[in-house]
Amino acid sequence: MNGLCTNNRVNLDQVLAVPVPQHTHSWRPVPYGDAIGFLKSTIDRSLPYELESEEYGMSKDGHQMFGVLTLDTGDRSQGMAVGIRQSYNRSLALGIVVGAQVFVCDNLMFNGDAFKVVRKNTVNVWEDFRSLVNAQVMASQEHYETMQWETHAMKRVPVSEERGHELLGRALGAKVLTPTQATVAFQDWREARHEEFAPRNLWSLYNCITEGLKRGRPATIMDRYAGAHDFMNTIKAIA
Repeated sequence: MNGLCTNNRVNLDQVLAVPVPQHTHSWRPVPYGDAIGFLKSTIDRSLPYELESEEYGMSKDGHQMFGVLTLDTGDRSQGMAVGIRQSYNRSLALGIVVGAQVFVCDNLMFNGDAFKVVRKNTVNVWEDFRSLVNAQVMASQEHYETMQWETHAMKRVPVSEERGHELLGRALGAKVLTPTQATVAFQDWREARHEEFAPRNLWSLYNCITEGLKRGRPATIMDRYAGAHDFMNTIKAIA
């Protein structure tokens, strides 16, 4: 489960087996199974793509759950990815994000604008979540097409070896990368682990960054990828 960057790989049955905590007068946990089930049913009735794979991870003894559903769009280099996260200990806001999954390296491309959360698990959280899912799934085709366009645009921007080091340093300074993640990114930029990313361009550099982002807390992976995407957009604007 490299895209989710977790060693705590679980299957759907294990996710569903986690006991749902008791609600309070002001807090309503959304059961993992209800959230995933509604997301999958909405995708099935609203999009023309088949579900290709679903991957899940958990942490904090099952109190945090995150998953990625990948859809077969017919593009063997990129699939549409829908991420979902939820927690039973109030540590993570229930949220979903739409983007692309790069099959060659199992990296995720999540647009910050496409990352939406239900900020409070109040008594209306289930209604709010369903509205969020409906809106995001309806917009998912546009999000995915934007990511494809951005991929092609980044491939057209040449980046020298020295310039790549400079931009990775900026990512570290902007806290898009931690020192540990930056070490991975710098190594990948010096010697590409996938030949598809050997060309010296902005797309290759982006994938060095996302490779580094696999190091870190699984619960924040969606936030990290969204932050990297927004950072790359600022770089692309001045490249």
